[in-house]
Amino acid sequence: MTELQRIKKVVNWLIFIEFADSDKDLAEKLGYTKSSFSQIINGKVPLAEKFIKKLCSTDENINEVWITEGKGSMLKEEYNLGSQITIHKEVLDVLKAQSESLKSKDKQIDELLSLLKIQISKTKKTDARRGENVSSAVAGLSI
Repeated sequence: MTELQRIKKVVNWLIFIEFADSDKDLAEKLGYTKSSFSQIINGKVPLAEKFIKKLCSTDENINEVWITEGKGSMLKEEYNLGSQITIHKEVLDVLKAQSESLKSKDKQIDELLSLLKIQISKTKKTDARRGENVSSAVAGLSI
C-alpha cells in the first residue's frame, strides 16, 4: 500500500467517525480548499510532511509512522466511538481483512458478469447471423 493509499484510508476513517462530513468538510477543517486537498490526496502535488502532521492532529490515535512508512496499524491502540462502542485494534484488523476479502470477491463477481454479458452478446450476434430467434437463444439468462 502506498503512502497516498494510507492517507485515503485515514481520510475515510475521519469521515466514518464523523470528525468530518465529507472530503470538503475535512479539507476546510485542515485549512485547505477542496481543490488543493483533492490534489494532495490524489497525488497531483507532492505530499508535504505538514499535511500529514495536520491530518494526524485530528485524532491522537492515528499512527503517523503507519502513514509515512507503512509500519504497524493505522490506529495506535483501540478506538473509542464515544458512548457507542469500543473497537479493539485486533478486532479492527479482522474487520479490515474481511472488508478486503469482500472487495476482492465483489471484483471477481463484476468480472464474471462482464464475461457473461460478452458471451450473451456473442451468442445473440451468432444466432442473428444464422437467422435464429435471438430471444430463444438466451431464454432464461438474465443479468
